[in-house]
Amino acid sequence: MNKRNQLRLLTLAAGLVPLSAMAHTGHEVSGFVQGMLHPLSGADHLLVMLAVGLLAAGRTRLSHNRAGMAMAGAFLLTMVGGTLLGLAGVAVPLVEQGILVSVIAGGILLSLAVRLSLTTGISVAAGFALFHGLAHGAELPLAASPFAYIAGFLISTSALLFVGTCLGQLADHYRMGMLTRLAGIGMATFGVLAAL
Repeated sequence: MNKRNQLRLLTLAAGLVPLSAMAHTGHEVSGFVQGMLHPLSGADHLLVMLAVGLLAAGRTRLSHNRAGMAMAGAFLLTMVGGTLLGLAGVAVPLVEQGILVSVIAGGILLSLAVRLSLTTGISVAAGFALFHGLAHGAELPLAASPFAYIAGFLISTSALLFVGTCLGQLADHYRMGMLTRLAGIGMATFGVLAAL
């Protein structure tokens, strides 16, 4: 990753710091801001979105960047679809368990440094996203505009996916794949402990 992209990553991370500080203030905020904060306020959402970005980085090492971005795109589209299902009141059983499985599975894939095929990567990303989208839809604040809420969480989710991809590319560039594996072990452990 060149210095310009590293600077962009640092700028993005610095821009997200104030959002995480606002995540638990309890102040009235618009649906857009609530949507932006939702993926940042829960460790399960945050970890899975970073993991999908890291897994997408694994795809970009094997093929053209567009292939890796297809995983991120599939995640975003399926998450919106899941959110719309949740907003429509479609009851899907075991949503919370599905989220925990996505945390554990994402951690295992990272810890084993699994390089997914494009089709498998898109399927895994979409599977993770469905449960997270359903949770987003079910947790929509009553006074919030659904469209503003969706726009907000799409922005923060895109940023998390981008950060995960950049971190994966940095780890690969500096031959620090062990850090990604350790992050995967930590993520899987967090998921197992959360499930207990």
